[in-house]
Amino acid sequence: MTDHSFHTTRWSLVSQLRAKGNESGSRVALGELCQRCWFPIYAFVRRTGMAAADAEDATQGFFEYLLTHELMAEARRERGRFRSFLLGCLKHFLGNAWQKRQAQRRGGHLAAVHLDALEAEERYRLEVEALSTSDEEVFDQSWAHGVLDRAMQQLRAEQRDEARFDLLAPALTGSEDRTALMQATGMNESALKVTIHRLRKRYRELLRATVADTVENEADVDAELAYLVACLRR
Repeated sequence: MTDHSFHTTRWSLVSQLRAKGNESGSRVALGELCQRCWFPIYAFVRRTGMAAADAEDATQGFFEYLLTHELMAEARRERGRFRSFLLGCLKHFLGNAWQKRQAQRRGGHLAAVHLDALEAEERYRLEVEALSTSDEEVFDQSWAHGVLDRAMQQLRAEQRDEARFDLLAPALTGSEDRTALMQATGMNESALKVTIHRLRKRYRELLRATVADTVENEADVDAELAYLVACLRR
């Protein structure tokens, strides 16, 4: 039975990028794609040896490249995980097109997309710089961090009491001092256990939904989620 509730949001964004005669829609889709995926791209580029400023230029150029290059015509959902497709496009871009584009004016179609260079370098220093893994594994780890962060942000946005949620958030990964939490939140032990259980359940649901955006079908969600969790444990 087909699950009609299953969505492939990022693959839908790719379809919008490929659509001809709709430049406005393409730019909106590109902006959303950039905001969701820019840091793994930036981290991978930095690991190739580029300086921060050049890596920012290359990241901007890559997303513009996705809008204009014929390679986008080859994008199909049946090719599998969006993460793998995007990394393949990036390698192609760095190996070929970027060398030809360095003399071109920066910006173009991405004038409305802002990458915070300070944020990029701070995240790179904290999350990536000390890693001894391969460039491809750095990309996947950065992608995994992004998936977890988006799910956490969605969960926080659903809460009536965000301040209390911030106190409880560490419990979602099992790292909490329940005695301290009871004191901080004013909950008794029973109420705290129920609240943490519900938050963990909802967090898992949001994680699955976030991962579902990037794979071909629902059957691939568990495997992709397990892979990303394994990336973070390396």
